[in-house]
Amino acid sequence: MGLPTQDEALVLAWAKISTLNPKTVAADSGASLTSGGKRFRLRVMDRECSIDLVTKEIVWTGDRPAPVSPYLQVLVLHYLAGAGKTQLANQLVTFRDFEGGAVYYPAFKSRAIDLIAREFGSRPEILKHIGEVMRAEPVKTGAVGMKVYFFPKVPLIVTLWVGDEEVPASANIVFDASAGKILPTEDLSVVGGALARRLVEISKR
Repeated sequence: MGLPTQDEALVLAWAKISTLNPKTVAADSGASLTSGGKRFRLRVMDRECSIDLVTKEIVWTGDRPAPVSPYLQVLVLHYLAGAGKTQLANQLVTFRDFEGGAVYYPAFKSRAIDLIAREFGSRPEILKHIGEVMRAEPVKTGAVGMKVYFFPKVPLIVTLWVGDEEVPASANIVFDASAGKILPTEDLSVVGGALARRLVEISKR
C-alpha cells in the first residue's frame, strides 16, 4: 500500500482529533478553545484559522473568512494532534537532521529554500519588510534573518544571503530540534514550502 491521498490523510487526521480531549489539545498546542469546546482557533504564521470540530471545516478568520487549503488543513490537524507536551529544545537543526530528512531534502530544497533565494536574492529589503509585516523576530544571520512561528510550537529561522556576480544568492531554513517530535519529516517539508509560498504571496501585495 502506498501513502494515503490528501483526502484520505484529511479523513484520518480528523478521525485522530476526534479521539482527543479538546481542552488538552488546546492547552498543549497553544490553540484556544471556543464555542463551548466545539472550535479551535490556531495561529498559522501571520494568520489565524478556525477549526470546527462539528462541521469539520477549517477556515481563515477575519473580515473575509476563506477555506484553508486542504494540504494546510492536514498540517493543522497533524499539529494539533502531535503537539502534546513537547517543549522547545532551543537547539537548531537542519532539515536533513530529522529522521528521513535526506530522502525528503530535494523536495524541501526545491519548494522552500530555492524559492526564497530565487524570489528575494536580489531584493533582500523586500524579505526584511515581509518579516516586519509578519511580526517575525529579527535574527542576526545572513543579509536577512527572521524567526517565524509556523505554529505556536514550531518556529523556523529563515536566512537569506545576497549573491553577486560570482556567487548566486542562497537561503536556508532551520528548525528547533523539537519539531521532529511534533510533526513527521514529510510534514516538515510541506511546512517549509508553505512558509516560502506565504512569503512570496505577501510580496505580491
